[in-house]
Amino acid sequence: MKQNSELFERYFIKEYTIKAVRKFFENKNYHELESPILTDSLPQERYLDALYTDITLQNGESKRAYLIPSTETWNKKILVAGLGNHFVITKVFRGLEEIGPNHSPEFTMLEWYQVGDNYFDLMDTTEELVRYIITFINEKSERPHPVPINRNHPLLKGEGYKLNYQGQEIDFGTKWDRFSVRELLRKHVNIELEEIELVENFRKIAIEKGFEITDQDDWQTIFEIIFSSAVEPNFAKDKPTFVYDFPRILCPLTKVKESDPLVSEKTEFYIAGKEIGNGYTELTDWEEQKRRFDEEQAEREKLGKE
Repeated sequence: MKQNSELFERYFIKEYTIKAVRKFFENKNYHELESPILTDSLPQERYLDALYTDITLQNGESKRAYLIPSTETWNKKILVAGLGNHFVITKVFRGLEEIGPNHSPEFTMLEWYQVGDNYFDLMDTTEELVRYIITFINEKSERPHPVPINRNHPLLKGEGYKLNYQGQEIDFGTKWDRFSVRELLRKHVNIELEEIELVENFRKIAIEKGFEITDQDDWQTIFEIIFSSAVEPNFAKDKPTFVYDFPRILCPLTKVKESDPLVSEKTEFYIAGKEIGNGYTELTDWEEQKRRFDEEQAEREKLGKE
């Protein structure tokens, strides 16, 4: 690896990023949670696909175990137990994923919980965290090191809170853009959420507007086709973007917005036009949560999933 300076420097940048994340949350007195990698239960969301393995027990019986697609189940259990603010850094796994620069069936995930806060607070924390990581990496790269990081590395050529990605300078120091899904759909495709509650209406409107939609495409697929092709390309490339207030059908574990019951209090953030992460205000009504779990399980069965 030392013979490949680019690979070597990328390794240290990832190492320092993980160290910075831990330091950031430790400074805020968060607990660090270690989640299991194998579980005997499946994710509830209809669109998540889990990888699995069959384990042979000592008595010769075989038991199916699933590789976790997220740490959410264990975060929730810890919250109920009273641990409070905490974070997890771990490997997670997803089935039916493409393999390429932007997707992988295995990747490292950070997940954290802020007790008593909402999704706008999460946006603020995300901005603060990313700036802390950049500062941490810059400071580490300037200190004496057995194998000094090249300050001319493409990622580190910026100044202050600026980084370079594939030739594009991104300024993390400025206030990040924030747009609701409602305003983005209205601005870029002239669609109102009230018009597309039913999948039949959504499909009809999408086809009328020239999108390639089939009779087999469900609500989420239609939304993703429109959003990825007609909305996301308009995001600024020189600074990050938050998108918030997603349609509630896409957010089974999220609190519905009281002032707009068609959407849930969820946010996603984009860097260089790519979705990097998401967060939401937790649904705390257990009866409503159970109803949604049952609904998601019924939809999973319709899709032929366990």
